[in-house]
Amino acid sequence: MTRHQHARGERIRLAESPERVRRWVASRVGEVASVVDCVGGMSPGPAARLRTTSRTTAFVKACGPELNPMTPALLRSELRLLAEFPSHRSLPRLLDTYDDGEWVAMLLEDLPGELPQVPWSAGDLARAGAVLSGLRPVLDDISADGLAPASESPLFSTGWKLLADRLDWFDPWWAEHHVRLVSHAERAVGLITGETLLHWDVRADNLIFGADRDVLIDWGQARRGAPWVDHAMLAMDCAMSGSEVSALEFFAHEPALADRDPSDLVALMAAVAMTLQARSMDDPPPGLPTMPATRARWAENLRRELETVL
Repeated sequence: MTRHQHARGERIRLAESPERVRRWVASRVGEVASVVDCVGGMSPGPAARLRTTSRTTAFVKACGPELNPMTPALLRSELRLLAEFPSHRSLPRLLDTYDDGEWVAMLLEDLPGELPQVPWSAGDLARAGAVLSGLRPVLDDISADGLAPASESPLFSTGWKLLADRLDWFDPWWAEHHVRLVSHAERAVGLITGETLLHWDVRADNLIFGADRDVLIDWGQARRGAPWVDHAMLAMDCAMSGSEVSALEFFAHEPALADRDPSDLVALMAAVAMTLQARSMDDPPPGLPTMPATRARWAENLRRELETVL
């Protein structure tokens, strides 16, 4: 098993999207001279960087229900948020939208730069933490009304309870430590409950580090919850994606988390690890064949972190 890598779905190319979507793209950006299809992420829809014959650039992503029935709704949720966002160096700028009731697409500014490398370096983690801290007061001024509460996410609220019925499917470690894991996971919902806007999906592959600005992208999973949770998600990605420093080390030294007890992160990691492990044997969602293996990898990496404190 490869331990350190970005999440990776299987996207179709922009050229494989419906003609009506491609016509809309051309009508908004002009004659397209080059298309660079992107890979990775957890959507089966196309995502591509565009350059026109007039040398303007843009980024397009789209999806229809035949690829995955849930993804268009996530794109619509992201579009609603992007339309509300103020101009800010760490927020992506929305250029135009498309929605025919089935396929949803968005044109965004093209962001030069790279994803942070995984395993995370200490420097990149500090840089990502600064992005989240810089965005926190901005997000606090944006209403989270209408967004699903973090406390209702199966990842933290119910998913981990599945493991009790599936313990004999997995390595005995999960059964041996189940009682301790449950004692931590039971606290998770209370810890993440709140009313502020959260990105909720903070991972290395949802950040663009550029020469002039760093941007947090992919807002389709946004929820409302406690304001410290996005930094906690970054800490968990230390474990899930690998890092020079452990999740708990990052958590202990991140200024935005100075008032949190490290046991709070253990509670979140326990709930997520148990959910991912239990669901690693589920059938893959439509259009996302790598999801079971990704869940298994993330669960194993969180387990390595939890082993140090259980």
